[in-house]
Amino acid sequence: MPRRHIHASSSMLPSLRLPPGSLADIDAAYDYDVETDPPAIEPVEHRIRLDFMAGGAIRYDQLLTNYDSRERDAAESDPWHHAGRAKPLGMQYAEGTCQRRLTEEAPYFESYDDEDALVDAPAFLAYRLRQARSAADPRAALRSERDRRETWYRTLIPRLNLCSVLKRSSYGTLIDNSSGETPEDQDLCEHNGFIGVIALDSDQDPETYARERNLPSRYVFREQDLSSGKAEEGALSSEYGLDLPAPLLVGEYASGSRYPLLPWTDGLVCLCPFKAGAPWRVMCKHELLASIILGTQESIFLPVTDGLDVPHRARRFVSPTVASTHTPRLPDDERP
Repeated sequence: MPRRHIHASSSMLPSLRLPPGSLADIDAAYDYDVETDPPAIEPVEHRIRLDFMAGGAIRYDQLLTNYDSRERDAAESDPWHHAGRAKPLGMQYAEGTCQRRLTEEAPYFESYDDEDALVDAPAFLAYRLRQARSAADPRAALRSERDRRETWYRTLIPRLNLCSVLKRSSYGTLIDNSSGETPEDQDLCEHNGFIGVIALDSDQDPETYARERNLPSRYVFREQDLSSGKAEEGALSSEYGLDLPAPLLVGEYASGSRYPLLPWTDGLVCLCPFKAGAPWRVMCKHELLASIILGTQESIFLPVTDGLDVPHRARRFVSPTVASTHTPRLPDDERP
């Protein structure tokens, strides 16, 4: 499998050797296999990140407390209205994005038997529509896939995923709960950080590697020693085809965990268990934090708050193509 080599600013650091699936889909070397590769960062994921970037800081008192997405009426009721809390603006934008993505994808279902029409469809949707085309009853398979997609946008993403992240027991563990402090006054990087590191595979010794290259050993880790390597459902870079050693950004969080942010499908994906164990989820609490931090900096590149100077591609959180075209908007039924 060919690799795209991105060199670090220092000759002491290894190059970042990217597999084809980590590239933008407009790149000639891009190659993504739905059946064998980990889930792609879907277009809606990039947009939701931009929604939370535009939505601004989230107060602790805006976070949900006893919301349970498994309750029967969870998908139908608005938990913020039910709790008498102010809904974060980023969440409102994300609901608008889900609403519009459902409308934007409708033409793919109408032209599911036209291969040229599927060129611009999200990779997983195009794969499912091709399967429907070859099913014993294509029309029934198409209806089933349309229902699946609608459930994802209407229920799974906004209610089962985002509402679960926007809880005090989730995102709330990463921010200050001081009631007298506004979000704008908080430094989200005071207790959380993005560290530039060298990730090694299990047969390499961090101390030896650092000494031979005159690097600070505190920024050289075996991948298995990070939280993603210890969690039962955590993902490893090998699953994404990334060669080690590699210069990567690792999130160190107030909750005590350390998870790498891996270059994938034109952005970065957090390797924590929350998404690895449920591919339908589009955001974890660490990616939400990254989005809000980037919103304050008006950038799509995460900062290196400590550690080594990793390449820009190891810091690019959102697709530049999506960032240049997406405008966060409220749902149509909530616009003034």
